[in-house]
Amino acid sequence: MNPEGPRILHVSTTDQLGGVSEVVRSELPYLTEAGWRPRWVTANDLGEAHDAAFVLHNGLYGVPVGDFPEDRVRAGVEQYLAANAEAVVAAARDADVVVLHDPMVLTLATAIRPVTPRIAWRCHVGSEHLDMIDQDAISFLRPQLDAVDHLLFPHRDLIWPGWEEDPRILVVPPGIDPRSFKNRDLTEETYAALWSDIHAARSTPGPAGAGDEARVVLEDHGTGGLRGPDSPFVLQVSRWDPLKGQLGVVRAFEHLARQEPDVELLLVGPHIDDRQNYPVNREVWQELMRARQAMAAPVRERVHIWRFGPLRRTGEDLALNVLRRHARTVVQNSVRESFGLTVAEAMWRGAVVVGAEVDGIAEQIEHDVNGLLTPYTEGDGTWAGTVLTSLTDEAGRGRWSKAARATVEERFLSRTGAFRQMAAFEDTTSGAGR
Repeated sequence: MNPEGPRILHVSTTDQLGGVSEVVRSELPYLTEAGWRPRWVTANDLGEAHDAAFVLHNGLYGVPVGDFPEDRVRAGVEQYLAANAEAVVAAARDADVVVLHDPMVLTLATAIRPVTPRIAWRCHVGSEHLDMIDQDAISFLRPQLDAVDHLLFPHRDLIWPGWEEDPRILVVPPGIDPRSFKNRDLTEETYAALWSDIHAARSTPGPAGAGDEARVVLEDHGTGGLRGPDSPFVLQVSRWDPLKGQLGVVRAFEHLARQEPDVELLLVGPHIDDRQNYPVNREVWQELMRARQAMAAPVRERVHIWRFGPLRRTGEDLALNVLRRHARTVVQNSVRESFGLTVAEAMWRGAVVVGAEVDGIAEQIEHDVNGLLTPYTEGDGTWAGTVLTSLTDEAGRGRWSKAARATVEERFLSRTGAFRQMAAFEDTTSGAGR
């Protein structure tokens, strides 16, 4: 490797909000502190390739999409490469290791293969229901997969059938950075000042002297703030995605509301920019708003659906930090979740978490030890009863909260994943072999 420190290039479709961005951003400081020279570029010109990206994403998540539309995906990928390959190849020339994130960026592998000694692909999507993974999507990506030196999966249960013994595979769980604004401990004065506005769905300038990036911009679109600063509420933080199950949470909350008349529901998600987001993001949000509107008024008034304004990263991180601190229970009702950083983030804050018993959520939560698991719900089943337990079992709440933080400390901090990758890349690039 370079005597001045190995150079590592990360490539993703975005450096804004989302699980991939959170993972990369949280690992960069540890790479730098270990003597590496990281760089991060985005191949974000999707143009007409949004559909191809969505098909590949869902195919590897095990979400049924019908027959694999190979011609349509190939056309989208060709457009994506035409728009992005030249810039990424230029950046890769100076790297000792290039890490490509998620399926669409993987399609750049053969383009950069001639100019860099080491390529890794990091898969952030998948399901433990391996029989649901679209083998046609894997076959379509096979030339790109053959061009990489490392295949990084978040945990062993997500490795595709028949690939378990591939010597290139490295299991690297994502992690959170405890030093980030989202996860660090704030002063009591800061918590109180932020919460005085956030609980009422009011935007706030953030801590004094922190600058415009720390401004919290909230849009409730008529759903209102919590009834008071001490109101108990159930929180889900997710992007507007059908895989995140927010509609099931809204429907199931009607059952919970009848049993617990004081509790409220708060769904929080990112700003929607139709130029950058998939069309389905706005469709999910609109469906949630329609479902809320159809509720009887006494319940509807306890359901809040907030979006952040245009990205101010520090402000959003501070807001999520504060919301998780005040939530009575944090839920994550995903139908697919290769890992689920929002779960680890809430557990780190000591929140009581109720997660869908699926994929990476079940990897993090041990039922009745550091949180509670319940089947994914579309509005029925045991979800309401499990959440009610999380709200009312005081002895359990103390035990789950303490164990949740300890679990993340032991297994799911970003430094762990960063160090595991550095060890693998140093070993192979030095010529020691895989």
